[in-house]
Amino acid sequence: MKSCKANLQRVLQSLFLTCSLTATTAGATQTADEIMTRVDFTARKSFSTELARVKITTCKYAVQNGAVKCTEKPRVVVAEGAKKLYRADGQYSDKVVSIVSEPISDKGTSLLTYEYGERGRDNDNWFYLPALAKVNRVIANDEEGGSIFGSEFSVDTIENPEARKIHEYTYDLVEESSVDGRPAWVIEILPTAEKAKRTDYDKVVVWIDKEYHIALKEDLYRGGKLHKQRTQSGIKKVDGVFVATKIVMNNRSRSRISQMDRNPVRLNTEIPDEFFTQRALTDFSFKERHLASFRAELDQ
Repeated sequence: MKSCKANLQRVLQSLFLTCSLTATTAGATQTADEIMTRVDFTARKSFSTELARVKITTCKYAVQNGAVKCTEKPRVVVAEGAKKLYRADGQYSDKVVSIVSEPISDKGTSLLTYEYGERGRDNDNWFYLPALAKVNRVIANDEEGGSIFGSEFSVDTIENPEARKIHEYTYDLVEESSVDGRPAWVIEILPTAEKAKRTDYDKVVVWIDKEYHIALKEDLYRGGKLHKQRTQSGIKKVDGVFVATKIVMNNRSRSRISQMDRNPVRLNTEIPDEFFTQRALTDFSFKERHLASFRAELDQ
């Protein structure tokens, strides 16, 4: 009887070890493409609409005693934004409107972006400055012209995980690591030959949270040198989806940093298609009518 129990115990231990090894192997063999497909879903396809109020704080900085300190009075911009996802013929695209509410001197300054799902098609970006009463197109890889409201955030899609198109890059799983105690995959992202013609970036190294499938940290390289670093934190569940509420973009080349705080955020609310047009930039009463409705949603 004791022999039978001992044999059974050995069998159970063997089964447990086999299951553990199988699970470990399955995790280890998850490919970079599979991981990034999940990241792409979380960042771009897990919701239909988004409303957000954001505060962007930007300054020149110096590193003092290991800490980043502003060397000038920070510039603070508050903006209201809306985003809507579209799907047609298996391809995803979206439209985004961002409108400045503060400071009063910049009130009404706006950005409209159409992100297309088609291969080889660049996004369209339009910028509206009330003082000139004119809508201008924005070139994504122009570091100055492509800046979002004078910050270090840009309309260049390679700088933004929520706008990066998965088919425009190749992926390599480099190692497993952690960020602030969060287990993460480290993946090297390279632009395809076609995309490389339309960007100044050589590569991106990204740390992906294993649980949330959100980019926690990114190193962006130009000319073989680290140009910008992006970090995302303050992750919380909003309307069933995990989102980052604090995003920092550090321009290492210019010693300039921007922090974006997204609060509040709402997902999957009703937003009419008519808002995602240039009329939302130029028509004050049209714009304010819709923004009033969005504010009511955000403040619930």
